[in-house]
Amino acid sequence: MEAAKLLFLHKSSWLLAFRTQMAHAFVILLLILHWVGTVRASYSLLSPKGVNYEVAALMGLKSKMGDEYHVLDGWDINSVDPCTWNMVGCSPEGFVISLEMASSRLLGELSLSIGNLSHLQTMLLQNNQLSGPIPAEIGKLSGLQKLDLSGNQFVGEIPSSLGYLTSLSYLRLSRNKLSGQIPGLVANLTGLSFLDLSFNNLSGPTPKILAKDYSIKGNSFLCSASSTGPCMSVPTLNDTSSFGKVRSHHHWVPSVVIGASCTFVVSVMLVVCWVHWCRYHRLHTSYVQQDYEFDIGHLKRFSLRELQTATGNFSFKNILGQGGFGVVYKGYLSNKTLVAVKRLKDPNFTGEMQFQTEVEMIGLALHRNLLRLYGFCMTPDERLLVYPYMPNGSVADRLRDTGREKPSLDWKRRMCIALGAGRQKSLDAGNGQVQKGTILDRVRILYEEKRLEVLVDRDLKGGFDAEELEKVTQVALLCTQSSPNLRPKMSEVLRVLEDIVGCPGHAEESRVGANTPEGRTLSFSRNFGDVHEESSFIIEAMELSGPR
Repeated sequence: MEAAKLLFLHKSSWLLAFRTQMAHAFVILLLILHWVGTVRASYSLLSPKGVNYEVAALMGLKSKMGDEYHVLDGWDINSVDPCTWNMVGCSPEGFVISLEMASSRLLGELSLSIGNLSHLQTMLLQNNQLSGPIPAEIGKLSGLQKLDLSGNQFVGEIPSSLGYLTSLSYLRLSRNKLSGQIPGLVANLTGLSFLDLSFNNLSGPTPKILAKDYSIKGNSFLCSASSTGPCMSVPTLNDTSSFGKVRSHHHWVPSVVIGASCTFVVSVMLVVCWVHWCRYHRLHTSYVQQDYEFDIGHLKRFSLRELQTATGNFSFKNILGQGGFGVVYKGYLSNKTLVAVKRLKDPNFTGEMQFQTEVEMIGLALHRNLLRLYGFCMTPDERLLVYPYMPNGSVADRLRDTGREKPSLDWKRRMCIALGAGRQKSLDAGNGQVQKGTILDRVRILYEEKRLEVLVDRDLKGGFDAEELEKVTQVALLCTQSSPNLRPKMSEVLRVLEDIVGCPGHAEESRVGANTPEGRTLSFSRNFGDVHEESSFIIEAMELSGPR
């Protein structure tokens, strides 16, 4: 009987051990499958030869283009990541989402490989010298939202495949040599805010266009869809029989035609000369005549000619950098002052009143930690901002400087900069607009899990104060609650930051917190109310003038 009990206990312990080993094996298998899935996702863009598909597509574009000014020299087939290339923008996941190649003096054709950039959202190629047909492969870019091919020499018909781009909100194909009819699929795009097909050679009946705003002027052979008569078509070179009959009967017609042609040419030349003189005269006086009521005492208003002269007519050699709002050029004013001139993109979508308001707001931001605005220029076609040139770069440049053993900005300096920015915010007396997003959700989760070190710049190599990091994060989460009533006052935030950082400030800045009510203090709590319950938020950062 004792032997049977021992045998039963031995079998039970063996079964228990077997089950434990099987459970461990199953967990290891799950970890391996998760790792394989992660690796597969990381290399989903790689071909069997290890070449990034988006890199290959971009190199296909480059191979079809003439690049006289070497703006594409940084595009390299051996690169794994195209996100660092000039004029290429990427999503946080590393996909190419924008090509901003406007006014780059590019020649050649647009390659069919453009259809392989499946995540592309913005493509700006206006004001170049590209020719050939518009590739129908663009219709494969289902996420494309903005397409501008205006000011080139594209020929052929407008691809009907553009009508499949249901996410498209802005389509501009003006000032090309496109022919044929307006595709019905393009005309039926209901999501378009603006459609511009002006100044081409389009012909045939004009379909009903569903875009909110559109322009088709400058197409002489288009006619109304409701027209009862035959629609005029583009004349062909074969229609010469009737002209031959007339010529056989009227020998004097050539003389009359030559005389009329000479008179017409002379008249056109006189008109052209007069127009050029008027433009030249207006260019010198526009800064006085336009918007004469708009004046800010400490800001200088430049004429366009002044800034053209300062930047070498916006030469590519003087480009300091470019971002989402425009290109920044290095320039020398007539008094030898070195400046940075930001030329804003697509001024047609920045109204005069909006631009004036932005200039006033930027001009009022006077602070030792902010780059002040020196002046501006505004014409019907241009919006430009003028800043002092900063040869040592910006704070962002210092944060990206990773070539040193010690970081350019250590933890203490970064905290002092944050405090200085907070003092400027208190002067502006604004709580700032927050928009829904994902960044604060991640910060809140890391804060609750006590893993805030994940947020710290790795270049600091652990050189930070964990207690200060936690307190600063608490302040940030309190300041970004969706309801303004739940947010603390900037004076209260400043007092907490000064206690945390201990950076000495200027006397005039220290007085900002003097009006803080004595009885009120910030409460650091892990219950952030609606931040926890509402969807995520993201603070919209202010973009300054790019590289200084």
